[in-house]
Amino acid sequence: MKQKRPPSLRLRLIAAFVFLGVALGPLVSGAMLWVSYTLEEEAVKATVQERLQHLLSTPEHYVLREHPRHPKVYVLSSFELEGVPDRIFSRADGIHEFELGHRAWIVGLASLGDGRRYAVLEDISSIERREWVSVFIVLGGAAFSGYVALWFGFYFSRRLLAPLTRLAGRLGEANDLAAEVRLAEEGLDEEVLVLARALDEYRWRMSELLAREREFSADASHELRTPLTVIRHAAELLASDPSLSERSRRALARIDHASARMAETIETLLLLAREPEATREEFDVSEIVRNCLAQVEFTPRDGGPVLHFSVEASPTLHGSPQTLAVIVTNLVRNALQHARCHRVEVSIDAQGVNIEDDGIGLPDQDAARAQARGRGLTIVRRLCEREGWVLHFERPATGGTRVRVAFSRPEEEDSGRE
Repeated sequence: MKQKRPPSLRLRLIAAFVFLGVALGPLVSGAMLWVSYTLEEEAVKATVQERLQHLLSTPEHYVLREHPRHPKVYVLSSFELEGVPDRIFSRADGIHEFELGHRAWIVGLASLGDGRRYAVLEDISSIERREWVSVFIVLGGAAFSGYVALWFGFYFSRRLLAPLTRLAGRLGEANDLAAEVRLAEEGLDEEVLVLARALDEYRWRMSELLAREREFSADASHELRTPLTVIRHAAELLASDPSLSERSRRALARIDHASARMAETIETLLLLAREPEATREEFDVSEIVRNCLAQVEFTPRDGGPVLHFSVEASPTLHGSPQTLAVIVTNLVRNALQHARCHRVEVSIDAQGVNIEDDGIGLPDQDAARAQARGRGLTIVRRLCEREGWVLHFERPATGGTRVRVAFSRPEEEDSGRE
């Protein structure tokens, strides 16, 4: 299954530009036009109100026309009344806006006590037409500004993200955590410079931590070698004594076995302390695994586990053969000693090494991780991560436990099969 692509900061910037071009620009211009036309209509209403008040006080100063279908309704207008709906003059006293089709009017009405009624009429159809024209202009402007904003978004997003892209490139090149390689440099933008300094500080801390861990592993391993050598030599001398009882010889065998395990642990710590590149070479996987199985101290007992080895493919890797040897030895010994199984199958295919037993098994993935920690396989996980391999714990349908050391990640295996 393909990994989900992370969200793109550049696409977000482009979307922001397009939003500003398509939505915000036309919205602001449309709002300004609406305010403008509203103010214009309010100005016309104010003019009609003023004329109506003046008309009521001095009607003799105006040339009025009596409406042909509304007796005693006297109209003041600068245009013919043909096409003006009669129901305009039936409205209550006050200032009204009336629309019919593509035409619009503002009328001011006032009644007198003797039954006469005055009307001041203004045609605002031109204002309404300009409003509709403005709507189409705004929509067209939105489409054009969206196109321009998209072009500017692509152009400026590349320019804006260029410092981050360069910083990411330099960070990828400086993957050795060397203290002398500094990401913060003159000429960076302030925000990018802050990020570069934070990355430099983080890389320095990680470099110091890694150096201290390697020094500790190397020092501890060297300090443990001398007393371990003394223990093993003393055990060999005691074993050569013919007067020892059978019980003492069994105790010496346990001492020798434990010291051998400790020697392997020390070699593992030294392997972790070394630089990864110092131990890399081309090697045959099947040869390393076969040698590991030959060196595993295991003597089958009646009813005890049986070890089987099969090779489906013999891949060649570029990496650390010592690392693979430590991983396989630990996993096989773990299965033989702790799984309470009757059979342990070790197999090699083109993509990895499998160690499968028919023992007590694991209830779920969390238990697999807990068992890995409890049985001292943390080092195995670290060695796999160091080489870029993946350690899988599975429970087959037939029971038991299946451990797989995959030389490539699942998505890489899927793409290879395709």
